[in-house]
Amino acid sequence: AEDLTLDGRIGAADAFYACREQDYPKDHHEDWDYLVEKFDFQANQDSDFVLKNSRPAISAEEFKGQGVDAKWIVYGDFLGDQKCSILRLIVEPGGKTKFCPESPALFHTNGGSGRVGKLDVRYHHDMILGEIYPEIGFITQAALSKGGVEIENTGTEPLVLTFDFPQHAHSQTPGI
Repeated sequence: AEDLTLDGRIGAADAFYACREQDYPKDHHEDWDYLVEKFDFQANQDSDFVLKNSRPAISAEEFKGQGVDAKWIVYGDFLGDQKCSILRLIVEPGGKTKFCPESPALFHTNGGSGRVGKLDVRYHHDMILGEIYPEIGFITQAALSKGGVEIENTGTEPLVLTFDFPQHAHSQTPGI
């Protein structure tokens, strides 16, 4: 495993803290063999995965608010299990929202600029290999335990964030 994530800010060992404790118990943190055993390689290498399992985006009413739109992109329950889901959150300029999903999540900035918790984020159109960009981050279990994070659009165009949730992240699969 690499020592740092792509943006260079989070050590690989720290990445386990973005996972739910029931998925990766503390005694297995930094245990890459345990992680590999949990990974579904067959499904991950299926070139028709999206075609077989995609569903239309659905409104995420629980995250909507004034100046905030949200949609779930859910791959639902398949292979006998709740697998992955993505939340696309769009915050209009000047807008802000408190964000506290059920599970930790990795996020990517897909447009605009703003703040997620204490982290300033900004989408970059022309990336240069080797440069560090504030586009990727984690919503950790520690942040969720404290009531979540505030997300604010500090720019002049919509702040678009995509949150990737792991399997079993929801008490009920959104839209199903």
